Amino acid sequence: MIMSTHVASYFRSSAARVAMVLVMTAPVLGGCDALFGKKLDGGGLDLACPKVGILRDASQVALYRPGGTGPADVQARAQIMDYAGNCTYDKTGVTVDVSLVMVAERGPAMVGTTLPLSYFAAVVSPDGSVGVRQPFETTIEFNGNTPRAGSREDLQPHIPLAKGADARGYQVVVGFSLTQAQLDANRKALSK
Repeated sequence: MIMSTHVASYFRSSAARVAMVLVMTAPVLGGCDALFGKKLDGGGLDLACPKVGILRDASQVALYRPGGTGPADVQARAQIMDYAGNCTYDKTGVTVDVSLVMVAERGPAMVGTTLPLSYFAAVVSPDGSVGVRQPFETTIEFNGNTPRAGSREDLQPHIPLAKGADARGYQVVVGFSLTQAQLDANRKALSK
């Protein structure tokens, strides 16, 4: 289960699992880091936290007004800039505390002061299969005519494990929920 300040539910999708496995086989993880040295119940076990990463191809999104594709049609651009994390083991497994930093910039076609964004978090097993993929919604608020704004999103995916088992082979990946056109545009821009 992945818990957020916005949503707490469990979601499985075989299509998402296949898509995520395909994405995970490419070198698209940016900003991965493993956290080490966790103790279980005060014992002498050194257990590692799962790796956390931002999917490179899904790290940014450009939103256009309906029917628009040019620079004048951009409503906003957003990016998952960074994350911080830690984990805690208990007798049921490991809970990963992930804090995401999202930033957004107004485009010339933006109307209003709120920007709704969709993103996801997924837990990937050591064999590369996606066990949980949870969608989330958030809103970034712009103050007045401020060109940039940001948001911090706190997530707490829990990975069930046997007592003493290590989560070293697991990954928690995050990214924006994109259309195929947005994903293709990201891949093209990132390949330059």
